[in-house]
Amino acid sequence: MAPTWAEHFTALEIRYGLDINNRDRMRLMRLLHKLPNVAHIWLLHFLFLGTINTQLAFFAEAWNQHRIQIRNSTNRSPTDMFVFDMYVNGVRGDRLPPEEENLNEEELEVYGIDWQGLRDNGVLQSQAQNNSMGEGSSSWVGRTGPPPDLSQVAVQPPTGTLTEEEVTELYSSFSHLFGSAEDPDIISLWTQALAHVRVLYPDVF
Repeated sequence: MAPTWAEHFTALEIRYGLDINNRDRMRLMRLLHKLPNVAHIWLLHFLFLGTINTQLAFFAEAWNQHRIQIRNSTNRSPTDMFVFDMYVNGVRGDRLPPEEENLNEEELEVYGIDWQGLRDNGVLQSQAQNNSMGEGSSSWVGRTGPPPDLSQVAVQPPTGTLTEEEVTELYSSFSHLFGSAEDPDIISLWTQALAHVRVLYPDVF
């Protein structure tokens, strides 16, 4: 799926005005900087991220339900293997062995840590850069549902440009084109939305 969308975006860049290399047209004329165009990147996210996520969710669901050929056994889907095997063998991974059930929060926090790997400078730098120092305890024991902090990349409109009302208007103006992954619809949505925001903020988009 990723190569398909890469081809879509490459076509937009070559033929339909997508500009990921220049920060904005006015600044290009003044400074000739080669920096990411945050306005166009934001517009890509706004227009197509929902469609991409929908496709990914469909792929994951289809994968989990498709039957896998298993040598000397019955063909089964990943969902079937997960659910049936828990039914037969019991739920695993949510409880500690009986001899370790009395561990406190501090002990649970370091339970199962690869200490040799934790001494790796690359791991330490990544931990320092991407995790807050006050994240509290994170043991999985006794917890249900997703963790409180999930990885995400929030892409906001370029500073000083679209207001909430203008973003809402942008969506409502082209909502009939959202959700399609067909070439003509992608091209139509991008070109019309780009023309719309260029009328509002010609020096940015």
